[in-house]
Amino acid sequence: MTSLSNIETVFLPKKLANKTQLFLRTVGQSRKEGLALWVGSIDGRTFRITNILVPRQRGIRSDDGVCVVVSSEEMLRINMELHQSGLFLIGQIHSHPTEAFHSEMDDENAIANRVGSLSLVVPDFAAADFSIATCAVYRLSADGTWNNVPTNLAIKLIQLTEE
Repeated sequence: MTSLSNIETVFLPKKLANKTQLFLRTVGQSRKEGLALWVGSIDGRTFRITNILVPRQRGIRSDDGVCVVVSSEEMLRINMELHQSGLFLIGQIHSHPTEAFHSEMDDENAIANRVGSLSLVVPDFAAADFSIATCAVYRLSADGTWNNVPTNLAIKLIQLTEE
C-alpha cells in the first residue's frame, strides 16, 4: 500500500482551492458545515491534488452545534471511485462557523483516515478567500492522533500552484 506518511509536499492548484472554498462558502450561507475531499496522485514524496470530491452529505444544525454527516453507502461509493480511478485521498477539508480547530468529532469521524492524511478546517464558514494560513491543519500520525501542523510548516507542506 502506498504511504501518505512519507509525503513532504502537497501541490494544490489554486483553481481547486478556490472551488473547494466556494463549495464550503455556499453551504455556509445556510449556516451549515460543508466537507470536501482532496484526491490525486503520489510521486515519491510529492502529492499532486488533481480533483476535489464532494460527497453526498447532510449538514446538521442543532442547539448542540453543527456537523456534517456522510453515510456509509456514500463512503463505499467514494472508495470504489478512488479504487477504479487509481487516485488517492490525501485529505479532507471542512468548515466551522467561527474559529478553525479540530474537534473531538472531527478526530473520531474522519474520512481521510490513512496515516499521513490531512484534515483542514476553514473558519467562518469559508467567508474569506482561501488561505492555508487561516486554516487549522492536522495530520494523522501512526498512533492514530491528529497532530496540529503549525502554520509555517503547513504553508511549506501544502503549496498553492497555478496549474
